[in-house]
Amino acid sequence: MKILSISTSSNIASVSISENDDCILELNIDNNKTHSETLMPLIEEIFNKTNLKLSDINAVACDIGPRFFYWN
Repeated sequence: MKILSISTSSNIASVSISENDDCILELNIDNNKTHSETLMPLIEEIFNKTNLKLSDINAVACDIGPRFFYWN
């Protein structure tokens, strides 16, 4: 089972793809832009680097944080 994980609960935006108990790839960025500006390009980058596509993902996980996706 492949899981796309998204974290926006701090100043650093993070995405990862894991399969079972193994992390395939994790990417983090702290570029002084809002997460709404960086999250989609970061997700696109992780798919490109892993040669996966959205249809390969079985589940999406995200954290509940202080809403950094909306404001920084």
